[in-house]
Amino acid sequence: MQSNQIVPTMCHGCSYGGYNCGMLAHVQNGKFIRIQGNPHHPLNKGKLCAKGQSAVQWVYNENRLKYPLLRRGKRGDGNFIRISWDEALEITAGNIMETKEVYGPEQIILSKGQSSGWGDLHHFLWLRLLHALGSVTFSNWGPSVCYAPQLMYHQQLIGGPTYARPDYDHADLIIEWFTGGGKGGPARGGPETQDTNFRTVPRKIIERLKKGAKLVVINPQLIPLGANGRASRWLPIRPGTDGALALAMIHVILKEKRYDREFVSQWCEGFEALAAHVKQYEPAWAEKITGIPAKEIEELARLYATTKRACIRVSEAPQKKDLRSFAMAVPILMAITGHLDRPGGNVWFFPAGRLGFSTLSKKVSREAREKVLGGDAFCIRSSGKNSAFSHSVINALVTGEPYRPKTMLIFGSNPLSTSRNPHLAAEALQNLKFLVVVDVVPTPTTRYADLVLPAATRYECSQQPALWENHLTASRKVIAPLWEARDELEVTLDLACRLGMHEDFWGGRYDAMVKDFLAPAGITPDQLEEHALQGIYLPRTEWMDRRERFEELFKDLPNGKIQLANRILQEEGCEPFPVYHGEPEDPLNAPELAQAYPLVFTDEHSDYINHHSWMRDIPWLREIRKHPVLKIHPVTAEKYAVENGDWIDIISPHGKMKAVALLFNGIRPDTVMAQHGWWQGCESLDIPETSPLEGGTNPNILYDWDHLDPLTGDITKNTLVRIEKASPPERVSPIKEGL
Repeated sequence: MQSNQIVPTMCHGCSYGGYNCGMLAHVQNGKFIRIQGNPHHPLNKGKLCAKGQSAVQWVYNENRLKYPLLRRGKRGDGNFIRISWDEALEITAGNIMETKEVYGPEQIILSKGQSSGWGDLHHFLWLRLLHALGSVTFSNWGPSVCYAPQLMYHQQLIGGPTYARPDYDHADLIIEWFTGGGKGGPARGGPETQDTNFRTVPRKIIERLKKGAKLVVINPQLIPLGANGRASRWLPIRPGTDGALALAMIHVILKEKRYDREFVSQWCEGFEALAAHVKQYEPAWAEKITGIPAKEIEELARLYATTKRACIRVSEAPQKKDLRSFAMAVPILMAITGHLDRPGGNVWFFPAGRLGFSTLSKKVSREAREKVLGGDAFCIRSSGKNSAFSHSVINALVTGEPYRPKTMLIFGSNPLSTSRNPHLAAEALQNLKFLVVVDVVPTPTTRYADLVLPAATRYECSQQPALWENHLTASRKVIAPLWEARDELEVTLDLACRLGMHEDFWGGRYDAMVKDFLAPAGITPDQLEEHALQGIYLPRTEWMDRRERFEELFKDLPNGKIQLANRILQEEGCEPFPVYHGEPEDPLNAPELAQAYPLVFTDEHSDYINHHSWMRDIPWLREIRKHPVLKIHPVTAEKYAVENGDWIDIISPHGKMKAVALLFNGIRPDTVMAQHGWWQGCESLDIPETSPLEGGTNPNILYDWDHLDPLTGDITKNTLVRIEKASPPERVSPIKEGL
């Protein structure tokens, strides 16, 4: 007799932790057989993207890590032997304690990627583990070049706890401003929205367009959301020059006195100084830099300033050396037009409750905080030295200055593919005394580990609660973990107990941890389980739905006012206004370099069928796009005798990568674009793994390591390249077990 079961859970596709699209997992005789969208889930309302539809193949992927592995031979060779979990955790605990007692707790690094999400149960627990050990050397490979740098400027200028996000439901003008070429709607939601999934953002925008709203796309390429006549304007901006466009828009708005006088008078300071500063940034000046006609800039500025309900969504990954000009200018645009915390503008959205528990940050000594890597950087100092700067971590591991960390734990992160300068990242990992990587599949980073531990997929893990606005739900275990994979949270609790920290880690009890995580919302695990299908809707608060909460939102700014002339930066000895400098490797800033490398290159932040450097080994997904592509305008392709489907060498002053040419009319002729995160093979389609290093398929090889935004350390994703027809990349042998 067959046993059938349907388990409500959440998708793994945009993160295996946190709040994602709702799913109904079908199980037959203990086997996960198919997936469908949960119609009761408010985020996706029963619909799923390709990533969600691939859930069964993700779980039963033969490429998964199956057993704990111990390195044999040199780091990087990929030779391992199978060991038991007990051996693996005892080795890990012993190395952690030795590092803490002999070298100091600050030399223990914990690194996580975006795969598990941010601010969720995973994040809280891993911070708690690190703090309990006395360290704050928490290295976020992604946010150091993505979410956090832009947010720092955003908060310093206009306050608030996080990004002011677009209120699509009420907007009459929507500006989709994706500075690095990220595809926007069909990719990810961006930092300014919690809708980090395939369908929600574009659905909201399209529904609003049907009601008469206008869409403007600012992007080197035309994103799918803006195609088929949906965008009223497409401004194909030259990559890296967005700050010039934003400054010219401010110039027009102030010159023509189209700003919101009442809002500026009451809630902003530094207006007169800003007005004098931006006189130099005329649209004609910006036209030469951005490639956008001055008339178009003027019209956009007027449209944004005079539309009562207008919002801007910016890329979560602008990634520039000249980040400051753009990251300051955009919130200034929002402020001077009064499009802040008003219906249809950029609004601070708050959840109805919160989840979490203490991360034990008080267990970290002042001495340890003072030793955090990158602690002299303004962004680290201003946030209380509670995390390490990944650029500084890599440099310290390579140079030994100010010290060389000894032990690193990496959960669901792949710095060999996601970090700038992967050659330097590889050298850094070689210099660790002890490295543990915990992941679902082997990655280029696991080749450098001493221990590789197999993580369970989201569908093999116990209840993990998550909250979005006022909807509280959880992912649930669909099947028991395959092979010897384990839930990373269970592994962390086990490790903490082996380190003698039973009391701080619920005696290793997973259910007790979840109970504490839910406690701030006033909900128990049993209550959440009772409402597994629909979740629990917490009562909406008055604060959530109120607008124009300026006094509270601006309270942490000097004098409680928006900083049009930024006093915080001025006291730091920096320019108080956005000043445009441009990218170092740009046709205007480096004309001699442009002669040898005539094309502008930038990479797309995300792709709707993958999650950064994950999931390209899933056959259903890989069939959609088999190879990494270089988007190139047909006119440019003809100049280089390149045809659709040709393998291409993309060569910058710093390195070389390979991709397949994709001729695309919707891109600037002087610009080419590729996607990051490619390296995986797909055995069933006979596609080999490729290298993240020189001559492989990794765009990070092309960029200069030291072209950093001076305050945040944001690393550029813009450079100059030339292209040549080439052969496919060399095949990389898979990790070997038992040699």
